[in-house]
Amino acid sequence: MDFPPPHRILYECLNDRTTREHWQEVKQEFAGRCDFEEIEATETNSVEEFSAWLTQWLSFAPSQPHRIRLLMIWHAHFLSAACQQMMRRSLETRSFKCRVWFHLEEPTLQAAIVSRCVVTRMPQYTHTPIVHGTLDTALWDDPVAYEVALTKQQ
Repeated sequence: MDFPPPHRILYECLNDRTTREHWQEVKQEFAGRCDFEEIEATETNSVEEFSAWLTQWLSFAPSQPHRIRLLMIWHAHFLSAACQQMMRRSLETRSFKCRVWFHLEEPTLQAAIVSRCVVTRMPQYTHTPIVHGTLDTALWDDPVAYEVALTKQQ
């Protein structure tokens, strides 16, 4: 990668592990050329909070004239529709020195935002648990029968 793309969507279905590893690699690789910022959309997702925060972030200048500011919005699918509308307008006007990356676990961003971004589907992380002994799956196979059996034991 020569340089981070202007706006980017990192889609990782139902997870953020691979995206977090990639984000750390990008931050290390471009530490001398970018100022990095992160925000968690699960915590700041209303138009009142997010819009004010983003407007302030966009107004700051990079720490040095030749640097680019790069914002990662974690779990961007939690942004309200009003936030996404405001974000779309911001992407149209401020993409030269301020770039925004979105982490998504669900493909729910407005099409107008997606059309302005490079979309990358991250490899899905799967975990196989190590089970010692026998795994009793009765609860998942038939939860009602499992609960009835527990009631009868009491």
